[in-house]
Amino acid sequence: MSKALSIPPGVLLLVCSAALAQEPGARADRQLLERADAARTVGSETAATVIDQFTDFACPDCSDFHLQMADSLLLLVEEEDLQLSIRFYPIPRLLRGFQAAEAALCAGGFMDRPGFLGMLQKLYEHQADWRYELDPTSIFEGYAESIGLPLDDYRACVARDAMAPLIISDIRMAKDAAVPGTPTFVFNRNGEFSGDVQFYDVQPLARFREAIREVRER
Repeated sequence: MSKALSIPPGVLLLVCSAALAQEPGARADRQLLERADAARTVGSETAATVIDQFTDFACPDCSDFHLQMADSLLLLVEEEDLQLSIRFYPIPRLLRGFQAAEAALCAGGFMDRPGFLGMLQKLYEHQADWRYELDPTSIFEGYAESIGLPLDDYRACVARDAMAPLIISDIRMAKDAAVPGTPTFVFNRNGEFSGDVQFYDVQPLARFREAIREVRER
């Protein structure tokens, strides 16, 4: 695992946003990116311990984890005063994960956390309906409509790849931390990102508590 990363979380997004900030349309997208980034994060901003969950909507194990354990993980975040961020690491051989990540982040950009979580739930629950499609765009639009997203805005967001900076930043983080696949959970002190404490695949809640304890004892 990498001991020191070349860029900390969020820096790539900030660099991209700053470079585009001179254009009115880009300023609007910067705000959209910031809302989407906030929508995928739960827990206290001042939490001492942070969990970065690297996932791929096209990954069956990721779907299994969400449907079986996501509620328990959210309770743990509250009980242990943690911060949890959902990050995307689309596996190329699974093909449609990048498009699904864009759909969820666009939803978060326009409807904040309820939009992000609503789209996330649809994508995981109905993974088998879109995972092997040549073009799942219309399926994702149906999900967007069902959760109340403004369809014209959502379509424009997806069409111009407005959320690509966030996804690319996530992929860079995953690579620097030597994330082996999805789902992977990386545990750090707030403000740090070494990738030293992490585990891969669906694990029991006791494994999360063990990793949290390891970070806190450092």
